[in-house]
Amino acid sequence: MPDIIGASLAGCAAALELLRHGQPARLHEKSSFPRHKVCGEFLDPQAVTLLSDVPLSGTPINGVALIWPSAESRFPLPAPALGISRYRLDQTLLDAALASGAELIRDTAKPHAAAIVAHGRKPLSQKGQRLFGFKAHFAGPTNDDVELHFNSFGYTGVNPIEDGLTNVCGVAREEDLKDTAFDIDRWISNQPKLAARLQGRVRQMDWLFTGPLFYGPTEASVGYLCGDALSFVDPFTGSGMLCAVATGQLAARSVLQGLTTEHHTEACRRLLMPAFRWSSLMRRALHWPLVPVLAQTLSGAWLYRKSRPSLQGSAPRNTQSRR
Repeated sequence: MPDIIGASLAGCAAALELLRHGQPARLHEKSSFPRHKVCGEFLDPQAVTLLSDVPLSGTPINGVALIWPSAESRFPLPAPALGISRYRLDQTLLDAALASGAELIRDTAKPHAAAIVAHGRKPLSQKGQRLFGFKAHFAGPTNDDVELHFNSFGYTGVNPIEDGLTNVCGVAREEDLKDTAFDIDRWISNQPKLAARLQGRVRQMDWLFTGPLFYGPTEASVGYLCGDALSFVDPFTGSGMLCAVATGQLAARSVLQGLTTEHHTEACRRLLMPAFRWSSLMRRALHWPLVPVLAQTLSGAWLYRKSRPSLQGSAPRNTQSRR
């Protein structure tokens, strides 16, 4: 029975893929669900399709807004996305996996060569400028857009989730957060458009933090890596949960086909690297002075498409068995 280290988004996606093909799945998870997690909580339309056989209850998201202090750009999504908290999503996927026959073991199993590794991102040492993520839920009026508010060298995403709540999740430089003693309410109050967007909404939880963030591949590990254990994409693209689901399913297919971990990693690279390169370029460009003006002339659909992986042709191409 394949071991899956981690029962969050990528791990459960892998388990469900194994179970769909009539194979058993054993999930190892040390944390108790449900639990909150720093996340944009935006389930991309492609991810919604990948999980179409799981009953998900969230809030439809139909549009995107890119907002700078001096300009805005808005465009529709190619298909509805879903706003859903990790508190609900991870529990729903775990319940679905268990109902389909997965085994759950509450332990801290170590990765091994034959395991699907979905334990999330391990802390990495980082020099120079450090970035931190933050998140909280707010009650109050909602809409059907995901908004990205850019300020200085950071950004904050605002989108509806289930139960009439709004998720507010962002990334900022450590030095900027230190200026407000990591008081996110104060940090938001210094950004007029973002503060106006949240006016009349009441925060429902303490701010959660994560970091330092490191974009790109993880340090070397063993097993069939997926999700954040494999690589971490800049959250502003809204493709983080899509990458987790897609690579989780890809890891399961690699195991089913008996591929080596090297061939699995190569398949993931083909899937993710084009979008990662574009995301890295866009992240650097978003704060250039002329970008807010240019963004109003560029096709939003084109920018959106370039920033996420294409799932066509993502299946492993090599059928070499493990040794």
